[in-house]
Amino acid sequence: MKSKILFIILLVSLAFNVGFVVKYVHKVCSRQKTTIPAPQKRNMQTHRFAPNEEIVLARAENIQLRKQFFMELAMPEVNTDAVNELSIQLNESQIILEQAVLNHFVEIRQEMDTEEAESFFGRFGNRYEDGKERFTHKEKNRRQK
Repeated sequence: MKSKILFIILLVSLAFNVGFVVKYVHKVCSRQKTTIPAPQKRNMQTHRFAPNEEIVLARAENIQLRKQFFMELAMPEVNTDAVNELSIQLNESQIILEQAVLNHFVEIRQEMDTEEAESFFGRFGNRYEDGKERFTHKEKNRRQK
């Protein structure tokens, strides 16, 4: 009697383990299929989408200045001169970062053909149009309240 119960418990446990492994494998495989379609994945692996060193350095400097800015604001007594100086530096850093990103886009565009450019940069234009519609929708809701 005791061995039959242990055997049944073993089979139930084995069934749960197999079910868990199958569900996990299915979840991982389905996530990989929907992440990036095959044509885009091929393009993203080319050299033109490699991280740009200028952007990486500008972003690192920007992040460091943000940390300093917020650490200064977190102090018990705020030094307004230091906060203002960090604010100016942070603004300049943001401008440098944005310019580096824009330069990178121009470099990428020079390597693309017309179809690739329409596909890649067209998404950005559509994104701003969608944002404009969302903004006007939020504004209408705010006015109604």
